[in-house]
Amino acid sequence: MAITSALNRIKDTLFDETFYKVIQGGMSSGKTFGILTLLISYAQTYNDSIITVIGKSYGHLKDGAARDFKKILQEVNIWDDERWNKSEMNYAFSNGSVIEFRSIDKMGAHGPRRDVLFVNEANAISYDVFDQLASRTRDFVIVDYNPSAKFWAHEELVEKRADDTSFLVLTYKDNEALGKREVENIESHRPKAGEEPSNWWTVYGLGQIGSLEGNVYSGWVEMSRDEIIEQGRLIRYGLDFGFSNDETALVGIYDFEDGRFGITEELYKKGILGSQYAEILKSHNIDPSILIVADSARPEIIAEIRNAGFRIVGADKNAGSVIRGIDRVKEKQIVYYGDDLKREYLSYAWRKKRTGEILDEPQDGNDHALDAARYAIDDLNRQRFDF
Repeated sequence: MAITSALNRIKDTLFDETFYKVIQGGMSSGKTFGILTLLISYAQTYNDSIITVIGKSYGHLKDGAARDFKKILQEVNIWDDERWNKSEMNYAFSNGSVIEFRSIDKMGAHGPRRDVLFVNEANAISYDVFDQLASRTRDFVIVDYNPSAKFWAHEELVEKRADDTSFLVLTYKDNEALGKREVENIESHRPKAGEEPSNWWTVYGLGQIGSLEGNVYSGWVEMSRDEIIEQGRLIRYGLDFGFSNDETALVGIYDFEDGRFGITEELYKKGILGSQYAEILKSHNIDPSILIVADSARPEIIAEIRNAGFRIVGADKNAGSVIRGIDRVKEKQIVYYGDDLKREYLSYAWRKKRTGEILDEPQDGNDHALDAARYAIDDLNRQRFDF
């Protein structure tokens, strides 16, 4: 296992004398991986210890922290299938210590005491819930998060309880185990000379508190694909055609009983030829019975997809359709899944004049998945008869 600067810096933070450990980090900074590595060491050192890892949902834990935990133990040849309780998401060590993974949507804040609490992506839970969990923890509490905006960890811990709180900021540069391609992908978002940094670069590149002020959308909540599929009903696909330098983006739109909309990233790829779309849609198991609302600028591709058996129409792109569509998206409470969709959401801003005045026009070029979602959601307001 590669030893990184992140791991050493986290170690210094976790084992100091403070009760609260606040770890803020950008993309691929190694914060969660490092925390889990050190919690494994804690569990092996202190017999019969109980460590609880809290996530916002079961799917979030399963695809994130629990998967990383297993990978760490496998890398050092410790993992034992017999010690992993899959249904309870507990791992029992030979010395009686247990690391348990719990989703906040499946448990209450009250419950048995523990020695260590690790709240993963803490900005997804409320402070009241966190406070109840922390009050039942003996040794120390860790919170980590991507700093997309200021929240209770800054106000209630870093500011109000500064004497008992350690605060650490990590970036991708603290993770020497990152591959060259991963570094290049992150640094591709670095602003050019004279440009203002995007919210994405501020949060994920620099690990600093971002702000969605000036962004087109705000208030979206990230959710796992499985949860969106389980809780929502698929009602539309949105499709934005790419060109030589632009990605093709396909998203699914899900309707929830409580009025929320879910958006899932289904495809995000450059270099797709018009003749390839039908086969690619089939290979991605796109349901041909669900209407696809596509960029109407490419009627010849729409015709090919329709001839292949898919229900597809062109989006309304008349004058004023962009702002109208954005307004209709903003009327909805959105949950979403997808790395590229997330990147676009965090950096999709209104254009500004040199004076700083914000224009009623979004910036172009970093909006392929968002355009696809806008086409589909806007189309829900059109009276449509089957064909």
